[in-house]
Parts: sequence; C-alpha cells; structure tokens
Amino acid sequence: MQGYQRQGLGRRLVAAVAQELVRRDLCSMLVWVLVDNPACGFYEALGGRRLRSRPITIGPATLEEVAYGWPDLRAVRFADWP
Repeated sequence: MQGYQRQGLGRRLVAAVAQELVRRDLCSMLVWVLVDNPACGFYEALGGRRLRSRPITIGPATLEEVAYGWPDLRAVRFADWP
C-alpha cells in the first residue's frame, strides 16, 4: 500500500467524487473516518472540517469515527488541493 501513497491518487479520487457530486447538483460532501486513521490529516489537508464524532462497533470492538465535511463543494478549488 505504501508504494501507492504520496502520488496524488487519493486527492484525484476525492476530487473526482466531489466534482461528480456537483455535476449532479449535490453540493456538499461528508466522509466518515476512524479517528485513529492517519487519513484524518489527508481530509483536513483537503479542507474537510471535522464536524462530529460517534462510536461505531465493529465486531467486539467499539471505535470512534469522525465526520469530515465540505458544506459547499462549488466553492472548492480542486486544483489547489495538495
């Protein structure tokens, strides 16, 4: 997996999803991420705002997940994303 990191693939994937949402006139986006996931920094770097958190049970474990949101994707300049 690490061989594919830091190449801009994730940024391009998230930008493509966001642009498709705007094309369909859905102008906001929310993603849920486990709070201990290093990807939290990735979503923050893309301008996602931490909106709330909640517990989630996976098998016998209760974990915490956090929601990152973009309230108006029309205002996002995807070319500026790192």
